[in-house]
Formats: sequence, C-alpha cells, structure tokens
Amino acid sequence: MALETTYTVKMQSGSVWQFKYNLKGVLIYFNVMEGDLSEKQEKFLYLDGKFPWKETQIKQWSKLYSHTTVEVGEADLSFANFWKRYDYKVKKELSEKAWNKLSDADKIKCFLRLKRYNQILATTGQAKAHLVTWINQKRFNDED
Repeated sequence: MALETTYTVKMQSGSVWQFKYNLKGVLIYFNVMEGDLSEKQEKFLYLDGKFPWKETQIKQWSKLYSHTTVEVGEADLSFANFWKRYDYKVKKELSEKAWNKLSDADKIKCFLRLKRYNQILATTGQAKAHLVTWINQKRFNDED
C-alpha cells in the first residue's frame, strides 16, 4: 500500500534495478536487485549523468535504451490505503463514496496534504474533521 511508483529495470546483461519515486516524481529509493553494478554501468549512471532522479527521466529509458525493459508499478491511491492513514475512523461508507468521486489528481492531493493537515491540528488543537467532511469540503486544497 505504498504511495510511491516503482520502476523495475531489466537489462539484457541480467541486471535488475529498482527505482521508487514519490508522488511528486522525485526518486526516493534505488536498489540493485540482481547482479552487481559494472564499471560501465557505474559510469553510465553516475559519471555520465544518466541517473534518473526524476520520474520523467526513467519514463524515457525504454525508448532511449533498447537493451532495457522498464516495468511500472503504480502508486496505491485506494480508499483503503488512505483510510489507514487518516486515523479518525468514523463514517467509513460515506467517506468511501466521497473518495470514489475524486479524480486521481485530487486523491494525490489528499495523500500529499494529510501530513500538513495533521501538523496544523497538532499546533492549533482543532478537532479533526470526519474524512467525508474533509473530502466533500475539499480541505485537501486548503493552504495553511
């Protein structure tokens, strides 16, 4: 139930690399899953500046490098994933109906805004809104 998008890169050499990007498209994790980085691969990634630290870069790899296969695992934008994170468990059915009406872009905003919302509540002492209210009033769009 992750909030990141995972790309698995498989090369003809047998090497397998994994890259994970947050919802803002910035690299948060890199792992060599199979094989070791050869000197040529190290040069390619680090010295030649090909290390895909932005998601837009890894998306181009299958077009640019014929010796690679790139598989994508999408971020989990499910209601169940957000419900676990919201931690104020009331009106689940109504909340889920409201969630299902949101666009993917708004769901991403919800995930991105939740941490800041919790910080604001902690400093102001304000009560946490029911999730259905938070969604229907589009509080995920609120600025501080």
